[in-house]
Amino acid sequence: MKEKFNSIDLFKFFMAIAVVAIHTNPFAHCESTLVNQVVIVIEDISVPFFFMASGYLLAVRWGDTCQQRKKCIQKSLFSTVRLYTVWTLLSLPLTIYGYVISDNNIVSCILSYIKYFFFVGKLYNSYHLWYLLAMIYAFLVMWVLIHYEKNTLHILMIGIFFYFIYLVLAWIRQSEEESGLLAGVGRAFDFVFNNGGVFTGLFYMSIGIFFREYRRNNVPVSVVGIVTGILIKYGLSQEFGNILVAVMFFALVLNIKLKNRKSYMILRNLSKYIYLSHLLCFSFYTFVIIRQPNKLGVDSFIVTFVLATLFSSAIICGKELTKRGAVKVAL
Repeated sequence: MKEKFNSIDLFKFFMAIAVVAIHTNPFAHCESTLVNQVVIVIEDISVPFFFMASGYLLAVRWGDTCQQRKKCIQKSLFSTVRLYTVWTLLSLPLTIYGYVISDNNIVSCILSYIKYFFFVGKLYNSYHLWYLLAMIYAFLVMWVLIHYEKNTLHILMIGIFFYFIYLVLAWIRQSEEESGLLAGVGRAFDFVFNNGGVFTGLFYMSIGIFFREYRRNNVPVSVVGIVTGILIKYGLSQEFGNILVAVMFFALVLNIKLKNRKSYMILRNLSKYIYLSHLLCFSFYTFVIIRQPNKLGVDSFIVTFVLATLFSSAIICGKELTKRGAVKVAL
């Protein structure tokens, strides 16, 4: 019997809603500190959840041999490159608009586009696509490691290393030092990668892979880990608290067993396309319908989510009809 991942599919959908909330901010005028803090915790685990789910599902299907794993990673890499390219091009009108209002000259805009496309993944109102670019970087590193016959633990260690470098460079950026070698390195890194978010993907994806192959935790451990992470987040270190909460939350979801239903696969597909399309829908609503560019609030959240869901449903139905047509032709 084919293994199902119903809890992952369900919570990917919830995390897609959280991502829409991040970019539309329905709580912009909420004055409740408790509500705002809960919202922040949920928002901070949404993208890491997607990364870990991607890593986990990659490990499900990548086989046991080096050749099988390289082939699976290569297939995933090509698929992600295609997605990133297509959705970046779909967002090109918004990108052009962003450059027009920036008043930069055409050469500066072209160089900026090249930089953001290859090294940052955050163009005007398509900044969520950095997630796909981070996955591309992660797949490239994993392919190289697997090619040299490295195992899951090696991938995890390299993921931790990249994340450590990311944190060190973030610390350099926040320090007051304006001269010296470290400051120069920090400025150079910023110039090319901005905050370096593309280097966080491998870390969380490697954790997802590790969970698939070595998971031993249970529900009580996950709950204690989430609570501890929240305490660390607000008491000691926001970054490390976020990591612990995200990882333990993903572990908790893995322990949730749900009966098989076709609806979970539908939710998986919806979450994918809602994530990819929601900023296009947000821009359409705020630019075209109400003519208040990038207006935040409850109405923007609701309309964006509804439009993205309808748009995603249309894509899924279109792909299904195309698939059925191809099968009929083959017969």
